[in-house]
Amino acid sequence: MIWPKYPTWTWVGFALLALAALVVFVRAWRVRGAAPGLRFPAGHRTEGLRRGWRARLVHLPLTLRMAAVSLLVVAVTRPQLARDETAEVEGIDIVVALDLSGSMASVDVSDEELVRLQNAGQEPTDRFVAAINTLRAFIESRKYDRVGLVAFGKEAFTMFPLTLDYGVMLQILRNMRLDDIDGSATAIGNALAMSLARLKESEAKSKVVILLTDGDDNGSNVAPMEMAREAARRGVRVFTILVGSEGQARQPSQMVDFITGRRVYQKIDTPVNPKLLEDIATTTNGAAYRATDPKSLERDFQDILDSLEKTRLVDYAAAERTEMFIRFLLPALLLLLLEVALSQTLLRRFP
Repeated sequence: MIWPKYPTWTWVGFALLALAALVVFVRAWRVRGAAPGLRFPAGHRTEGLRRGWRARLVHLPLTLRMAAVSLLVVAVTRPQLARDETAEVEGIDIVVALDLSGSMASVDVSDEELVRLQNAGQEPTDRFVAAINTLRAFIESRKYDRVGLVAFGKEAFTMFPLTLDYGVMLQILRNMRLDDIDGSATAIGNALAMSLARLKESEAKSKVVILLTDGDDNGSNVAPMEMAREAARRGVRVFTILVGSEGQARQPSQMVDFITGRRVYQKIDTPVNPKLLEDIATTTNGAAYRATDPKSLERDFQDILDSLEKTRLVDYAAAERTEMFIRFLLPALLLLLLEVALSQTLLRRFP
């Protein structure tokens, strides 16, 4: 059996034990100098009489109460039962490099679908929102995989390092906006360099970068293929996902059609370089994907996960443990009930 290394629980346990000891001391001191509760006018008649069983059990209620308090203290410290000292869990280290360039505001829908959505009072989902929704679903499906996120536009930034704290990841994704960084360029080489830096200390057998972008490299300080070769040397596989349709895309504007009152989506040219992404994936023994809509993006993520070779990592935090506090809490409550029942009936004290 083990106890969590939580300072708060430890101090609470010590405080309760000190309080219990103080109660026993005060109670014993009061009983020591207390006068009898009942005086018999003819005390000589009780001389030589043997003490009955009730008199012998006079301190039983206090004993039960102290035993209950001790069990409550143990329950508060939250004991746990672990199957082993450590737990072997399957896991991989994954860094997602997410493109936050301005073109990620584009939507990939046909003219007919755009009209249908706007007639229904809805707006199409842009590439950025589709990527964030897919990442959130991906993280929610993880259990033992460490995940990190690198966002890139003109520069590359670490949004969160490799971690198992999925709650923090999801909160960061909820708060992310497309204009959080300078999106005037697409620095794929910088994104790969930052992703490799996040994986530098990884001890996992399988180390993966998922590069999600909708454009061509046009702002890197380091060549993407040079970083791909470095990834291959480090045993890091890169899976690339090219988001959106090739050629022209639609981006929302500030203009509103004065007849229909609907937002106007302007067509823009979005240069892409699928050959570059294919070369990166091939060099690192990964795979290249093309996601033309949110549903295909989800399928690509799932296909990547299915193709990864998983490795076993020793993770102390993920050890399977059984909470034991209830096994101390219930006996404590039963002892308290028994103490109250005896104090008010068979072992009641007067006055």
